[in-house]
Amino acid sequence: MKNFTLFFSAFIFSTLLIAQTDIKLRILGGTYEDVGSTIVPLDEGGAYALGSTSSMGDGTVRGYIAYLDDDLQYVWSILTPYGSLVENIVDAEVDEDTGDLIVLARKLGENGYYNTVIYRIINTGTTGEISEIINFNEEENTSPTSLVNWMDDVYVVGETEGDCWFKTLGGMDHEVWGNSLQSESVQAARVGNDTLYIAGSTVIDGVEQATIWAWGPHGNPMWARVAPDEGAYSDNYSNDIAPYEGGAILLYSYFRENDPLGHGVIRFDDGNGTPGSIVSTSGSYYVEGTRLIHHNEGLIKLAHINYNSSTGTDIVLTLLGEHGGYIESSSIGSDFNDTPADMQVDSYGRIWIIGSTFGYLNGSASICVYRIDSQDLIGFIEPEDVQLGITNDPILFNSVSVNTPDSSLLTLFPNPATDHAQLSCPTSWTLYSASGTKCLEGSGLNIDLSNIAPGQYYVKTELGGILSVVRK
Repeated sequence: MKNFTLFFSAFIFSTLLIAQTDIKLRILGGTYEDVGSTIVPLDEGGAYALGSTSSMGDGTVRGYIAYLDDDLQYVWSILTPYGSLVENIVDAEVDEDTGDLIVLARKLGENGYYNTVIYRIINTGTTGEISEIINFNEEENTSPTSLVNWMDDVYVVGETEGDCWFKTLGGMDHEVWGNSLQSESVQAARVGNDTLYIAGSTVIDGVEQATIWAWGPHGNPMWARVAPDEGAYSDNYSNDIAPYEGGAILLYSYFRENDPLGHGVIRFDDGNGTPGSIVSTSGSYYVEGTRLIHHNEGLIKLAHINYNSSTGTDIVLTLLGEHGGYIESSSIGSDFNDTPADMQVDSYGRIWIIGSTFGYLNGSASICVYRIDSQDLIGFIEPEDVQLGITNDPILFNSVSVNTPDSSLLTLFPNPATDHAQLSCPTSWTLYSASGTKCLEGSGLNIDLSNIAPGQYYVKTELGGILSVVRK
């Protein structure tokens, strides 16, 4: 790919105002691998986008935390401290008492094992500051999964070499469970009706099977269920668990004999965890479940889909009835591979999605954040009309360019330009300012810049490329 160098003051920023003001997309990243993992919306508006990055270019993977305001504008970002070759952020929650951001990470420690680490982040408005670090050093590899607010405290949930556990941040309340003859794992933990629901898997006779565990409001074990494997061909495993007034709904994926990986939902009633009927939410394509939320007497489901098209994999958002019946869905994505990681619904009813996409920044993996302002928009989203913003974060010092998706098809020169710039092949194009205002549109090779002011501009083409150009 051919790089088009951008000129910075603090960071490169663009917003292409295209059509749908109710749906926005922000791309964050650098020149290497940046992977989104969790999104935390705030009651006052805005959100924290969290993940991991190798864009520092020093051979390490570090946790990445970015704060976006209510217009999805980048405000600040920080990285977890040096000291490990690999560290991945896996979850985060806002402390209900202090308003601080509590971040959960998995870090390769000096003891040679993966350990659980907690960071407490203070948001000053213009930057983020790490005020506390808690390390849980174990003599076995640990895989933390989730943070939950439960029983007036914050709990960490995870697994250690086949056993599952949860503990408070201070480690005072600590429970481990598992069968010595089986291997259990944790995928997600959610709290509803003062009940802690943990979704994971149990390997029984060599076959992985989705499993749910439930603890009551006083920390008492209530029930555990291995989900039925009806319709599954070999392994099936949990993706997420969505509490509702009378219990919880499991989202799980399963291998099928004649189709690629699919997924479905099943309800479990409180009391003894009696399971309901399985509802398949898959077609004949590859569809893996990611996240499930009970909202407005229905379900919002996030999944990863492959239509076997030339544009790669996509993010698919689906609205289901309360019992799992299909209502409508929309695929969200680019001409690159897109992978979802997390979804939240904020206090305004807006849907936030975080994941990873390939190709926007130097062809590398970048963090993508979507905000959809109402569930009523599901079924009406047109991916090419989504409002796009790209932020090449200055904290990732190797991040210096934005590329066309396929440089063999499209380049732009000269750059910087004076009176005109020329495309390497004819196509329809639109020129936008750095603030997202449409300035020019046309087709062919030549872009006349003689009547626009000096500054940074972006060219969106029919071929799918987004090119930057500086008018001197």
